[in-house]
Amino acid sequence: MKKFIKILLQIIVIYIVYIIGNFINSIIAPIINIPGSLLGMMLMFILLCTNIIKLSMIEETGDFLLKYMGFFFVPSAVGIMDTFEIIQDDFAKLILILIISCVIVMFVTCKATDFLILFFERKKS
Repeated sequence: MKKFIKILLQIIVIYIVYIIGNFINSIIAPIINIPGSLLGMMLMFILLCTNIIKLSMIEETGDFLLKYMGFFFVPSAVGIMDTFEIIQDDFAKLILILIISCVIVMFVTCKATDFLILFFERKKS
């Protein structure tokens, strides 16, 4: 029962940050439209970096969500399969866009990781 309450509280913390991200989106939507979920992730990152929210406060639920992340993509994959007739003319273009964007994301992620590793190594010494 104690573990259930701990996980429930972690879900509540994550959900509150998500709601705040959506609220910020509703405020800045006339200026720039950034999805609330993305704003919530950026807010969570800032809160974790500043130790306002400790990693231990959301770690167990975060690990669970990461472990089963692929499961959350099933509805979108089914939606794409359901509307294949609409996109079949542009299918080759879409695959090319997916490959290029995947390579760009991997490159940027590698460079950011390299930068952070160098930053923390210099900070230690």
